[in-house]
Amino acid sequence: MQAKAIWYDESGQGRNLYARFRLTLDLKSKPEDAILHLFADTTYQLYINGKYVRLGSLRFDPRHPVYDSHDLSGLLQEGRNVIAVQVNYVGHKTFITMLSQAGFTAWGEVALAGGERIELATGSAAWKASAALAYRYAAKSSLFLKAGDLYDQRLEETGDWRGIEFDDSSWLSGVALANQQAWGEPEARGIPYMSGEPVPVERVLHLMPLEPQELLCSFSVPMPHVNEIHEPELTSRFMAVKTWIYSPEDVVITMGLFYQNSWINGEPIAKGLYADDKSMRLNHRVSLRRGWNAYFAKCDSLQDMYHHYLALPEGFGLVVSADRDPEGTVLFNRSPVVSHELYASAIKGRELPFATEDELEDAGGWIEVTVHEQGESPTMSTGWDTYGHAFESIEPDQLTDRVFSTADYPNGFSLLIDLGLTRLVLPRVVLEGAGGATVDLTYGEHLNADGKHLRHYHWYGLGDRAYGDKRSAQLDWRLTQPRGFRYIQLTVRNPKQDVVLRGLELASASYPVETKGTFRCSDPLLEQIWEMGVRTEAVNMEDAYTDCVTRERGQYIRDTIIQYHNNLAVFGDQALMRRSLQLMGQSPDATGKFRAVYPNTGDYTISDFALNALEGFWAYYEQTGDAQLVETYWDAIQHNLAWFHELADEREDLLLDAEWDVKRGINAHYGGFHGDLAIVKGYLDITGIHCVFSCTYLIALRAAAKLAGAIGKREVISELERRIATLEQSIRDTFWDEERGCYSDNERKLSHSAHASLFAARAGVLTAEQLEPVRAHVRSDLKSLFVNGYGPEDGVYVSPSFSFYIFEGLYLIGLTDTAERMMRQGWGWFLQKGLKQTPEYYDLGQSLCHAWSACPTYFMSTHVLGVHLPTIEKPDEVVIHVQTAEVTEAEGAVPHALGLIEVKWHTDKNGARVFDYVRVPEGLRATIVE
Repeated sequence: MQAKAIWYDESGQGRNLYARFRLTLDLKSKPEDAILHLFADTTYQLYINGKYVRLGSLRFDPRHPVYDSHDLSGLLQEGRNVIAVQVNYVGHKTFITMLSQAGFTAWGEVALAGGERIELATGSAAWKASAALAYRYAAKSSLFLKAGDLYDQRLEETGDWRGIEFDDSSWLSGVALANQQAWGEPEARGIPYMSGEPVPVERVLHLMPLEPQELLCSFSVPMPHVNEIHEPELTSRFMAVKTWIYSPEDVVITMGLFYQNSWINGEPIAKGLYADDKSMRLNHRVSLRRGWNAYFAKCDSLQDMYHHYLALPEGFGLVVSADRDPEGTVLFNRSPVVSHELYASAIKGRELPFATEDELEDAGGWIEVTVHEQGESPTMSTGWDTYGHAFESIEPDQLTDRVFSTADYPNGFSLLIDLGLTRLVLPRVVLEGAGGATVDLTYGEHLNADGKHLRHYHWYGLGDRAYGDKRSAQLDWRLTQPRGFRYIQLTVRNPKQDVVLRGLELASASYPVETKGTFRCSDPLLEQIWEMGVRTEAVNMEDAYTDCVTRERGQYIRDTIIQYHNNLAVFGDQALMRRSLQLMGQSPDATGKFRAVYPNTGDYTISDFALNALEGFWAYYEQTGDAQLVETYWDAIQHNLAWFHELADEREDLLLDAEWDVKRGINAHYGGFHGDLAIVKGYLDITGIHCVFSCTYLIALRAAAKLAGAIGKREVISELERRIATLEQSIRDTFWDEERGCYSDNERKLSHSAHASLFAARAGVLTAEQLEPVRAHVRSDLKSLFVNGYGPEDGVYVSPSFSFYIFEGLYLIGLTDTAERMMRQGWGWFLQKGLKQTPEYYDLGQSLCHAWSACPTYFMSTHVLGVHLPTIEKPDEVVIHVQTAEVTEAEGAVPHALGLIEVKWHTDKNGARVFDYVRVPEGLRATIVE
């Protein structure tokens, strides 16, 4: 590839940059063939002759970039054509991207009937470039996601930059980047494009008129690179704000504020209460005296933009003015954004609140905030909105071409839409009459108590904003990034004329899979749980297996492995796991351990996740025989294990210490050992020399030995086998508690969770003599998933995600009744709560669509239906082995590369299992194990 990486300047450096590129082609005829290859750091939108084609590209490690290929032959025409591409370089910390350099590279050619070929390569073809100034600074959506879209149509150039008729004579030629080595050699995309299919609206919950009932004063200040998790913060989070509030009388009011320390007339305002129906807001009871009252606030930036929102009740004659002038234009004075050094030297020692006469000169002086500024947080703005009475309803099929008149909605309107399920969506909204209006799109999975406001969080609030241009008849706003949500709220503020919603397009940004697996059984509850898992899994497959499509969209190791198994039961896809393992193999940090989530930088490793990675590589190889992938990442696999070898070698018995981080003085993000989160405190002790940690190491060693054999690395197998033998015996000798008849969690035997014994079973440590006492212990311990026996209010013994390992252990030791009871209890409780997808935890306060909690789907297809897929050891054999305690009949299918494996069975009147049919594709044979 001879193409050059280009941008609108030669540096390509900055935070959340947007660039546009155009290539004009004059074709003598419609092309016979036209292929465009392109790579963008970080994402792109492709248009041909003004028509939207696709959003790209894949998440990637800059050392291993991935390019996309597009067939343009059906899109180009005789005459003038324009290829237009908008690129967004993220340039800040996320759990999807990595810092590198902005850039756009394209190559390929157009072939005409007469044999003429036209090159498309950047650096040689006449690509033009321009900064996309209509995208303004916006805050990150969460610790893990990129900045939101803040699109200001008022800053757009005249005309449609994507179209044929646009005059790009003022644009400059694309500039070759000074650093052409920012990325490695690009690799071809190995997975399909995201589906793009329309996502239907289930219902419109509310159409509400905005009715301001408060004096709301707000502003926002960029604070770049604050809260860059796992990276040094480049500026202080500190912000001070002061103003005066005039009251014509002594009065007690309720004041709305964000998270901050506040003072009135030098006295601290008492801690407020969370507003019942308004997100990211605390209500404070405040006494104002007659005349001007000094207001002061000390705040910390929560993301990389500081938002100050102050709400005062109307009807009291209150006035906010920084210079005590009712007719003045300055609302607040704020401190400047300062470095850590300047904060320490000039601000930190000052007594709070600052004296009213303090000019803050040594810190740069106060900065005026005028009445023309407003807070740039879509989630806070919509979270604080007040509504009048709804007076009309609207159905989903009435959304297109719906008119919202200023007579009915003089202050604007809010439209709250329910998809019915959490989905990953690329939205587009087309509005006429939005010139001069502010348009917010906000998203979520939770509603506040009033059912009208979305519940947003200070650390996670999905929202985007657009400003309509009075010069333009239409605002056609397509987001530059997908959003994960169940609810979407469209809010139009301060329209100057009637607004027409010409279109609200919601395109799926999930991985395109076909549901092939099926499951039906005698227990309707288990059927519903199986379907719940399918709905969850389908949404959390993107360009990698992702933990959730809402707040993070990160590819975590453990989530990936669990989701791969879910996928095998339902979709039978292998390409996405191959891509996920590529990223996993590219992920090691400076220690050699696989990072817990990738692409990512810093020390974000979780030690047991790094060990789980070996299980993931083996699970994929066992199904596919893809030795090339294993060979490619074998060195990374070995280096990952080497770190644990070093830790194990600190003891002759090779057992692992869950508190290695404390003993080594390392601040590990999730501690030395992650374990099972969100379970009742004390049930699984995670201190000291640890059983589950050591068993996880042993499982990884066994996987490594099998992988080594698969690719002919005989020289390492003997050492792995030595470690396996030593560790297997050490786990038995150290953790087995003869008196209790089970395995203890640590060397000091501080707790005896079911986890320890089940991991011993998973690791192949459990002896025949230990089996029955372990079965009795686990059955007793897990007689209820819930501590109180009926619900999660008092805690649970196993989290939804960790259930994957617990179920695996339960089926290994034959406790099918316990496994099925756990499914009915835990996932039945989810269904009872009205959930249609599996949440992350039982508290239901965070993600309600987390696919690592969907594992019952896999286990029902594998054990209740009984289908065990062929493996590399026996590639032509399907093993049908039913394990169930109470199900009396089951029917369904599991996908395989050669076709569907179909099974139907029932129990006769004598209790014997009868197979109505077992059908396997040609080339496979079925073995029934009773």
